[in-house]
Amino acid sequence: MLLALLAAAFLAWPWLAAVGVWVCLSLAFVIATTIRLFTVAASFEAETDAPALADHELPDYTIVVALYREAPVAHQLVRALERLDYPRARLDVKLVVESDDPETFAALAAAIPGVEYEVVVAPPGEPRTKPRALDIALPFARGELLTVYDAEDEPEPDQLRRAAARFAASDESLGCLQARLAIDNHNDNWIAGLFAIDYAALFEAVNPGVAALGFPMLLGGTSNHFRTRTLRAVGGWDAWNVTEDADLGLRLARFGLRVEALRSRTFEEAPNSIGPFLRQRTRWMKGWMQTAFVHLRDPLALWRNLRPLAFLATVTTFVSGVLSPLLWPYFCGGLILDLLQGDAFRPSAPLEFAVDFSACSLAFGGIAAMVWPAILGMRRQNLRHLWPLLFLLPVWHVLLCAAAWRAVIDLWRNPFGWAKTTHGVARRRTNAIQRQPTRRASARPISRASARPIAERTTTPARS
Repeated sequence: MLLALLAAAFLAWPWLAAVGVWVCLSLAFVIATTIRLFTVAASFEAETDAPALADHELPDYTIVVALYREAPVAHQLVRALERLDYPRARLDVKLVVESDDPETFAALAAAIPGVEYEVVVAPPGEPRTKPRALDIALPFARGELLTVYDAEDEPEPDQLRRAAARFAASDESLGCLQARLAIDNHNDNWIAGLFAIDYAALFEAVNPGVAALGFPMLLGGTSNHFRTRTLRAVGGWDAWNVTEDADLGLRLARFGLRVEALRSRTFEEAPNSIGPFLRQRTRWMKGWMQTAFVHLRDPLALWRNLRPLAFLATVTTFVSGVLSPLLWPYFCGGLILDLLQGDAFRPSAPLEFAVDFSACSLAFGGIAAMVWPAILGMRRQNLRHLWPLLFLLPVWHVLLCAAAWRAVIDLWRNPFGWAKTTHGVARRRTNAIQRQPTRRASARPISRASARPIAERTTTPARS
């Protein structure tokens, strides 16, 4: 309806419609830039860790990993989970495998060493998405707390202990803890390096600031920690949303629950070529568009669920995450052309002066909102040696623009299609996390028969 009215307005009153669109977009981008700068500034607030819990105080913890065609990284995944410093009898690991993926199942059967690991087979069905696999595993979760990891993740060994301590020290309004994600193959090439800078800016500067200000946080797809009962109460994951993490973060806020940043890192593998990068970012952009459509289908309800400032922050997040990648190259091109021709410095009417002043303010504010969190994130993740890549940030945003327009087309043609990221192709660091000692000799390994799908068992094996 809005698009139809806008088209009619451009046909009837083209000049007035153009002015109206310019005013709305300028105001939205100014507010989005301002809020981003404030969130980055809020990230300097000191974070405190909760007192550590003794082993006997730790709750049961469920780890869910959705896997599809991940046989090459199965052993790497199990090694990363084995390094977690958490009592094995308190762990409940659910590895979700699609029914038509026997290679991954066989690789897991050969790799898993303990009875805390269980394979859940996702039956055939639609949509074929990660959130559907997570929803299938949720009823089987036995832990009081639950976290999600990806196949290539290497969390810091004490991450579960830190999260359990934070939940124990917090009230029920704490809905989720988002750990920091970091890239450990950032030295592969410039694409992986820029990906690492982007992640550092988001998880070291923006997200901690969002949490400090109490704004809704669009979660990352991995290393988010929940109380299992809370996750069930809000409905789990939206199986039809290809960025189920963003949707869930906003849904938690609408239920009056807050998301906080966890001072613990999970190391991930970044795409190191343009093709996989564009496919991944296209899916992310498409999912953010889906999330915007879902939660803004009733703006008044969203306003009532959130505080006014949180509502404004949410809308501007969609503006900066969806509209900005679509439009900024055209804005920059027009501004550069005006500067080269000198028109930006010779306004002949009050409206032209307002347009030029707004454009220059957005240009300088946008650069600050782009570069400042990147520099802070690089410093906090010890990525200072990547500083020459900051000069390639315009190229990075051109790629994001291409992904955003691809997402518009994909949203129309294949709204629920999941473009899977291939793992195990990067040169990852071997010292990304502190290695833990091997398991005690008394820990009883399970046989391959014990790794049968959970749906095929009649009894649950004894805990080690």
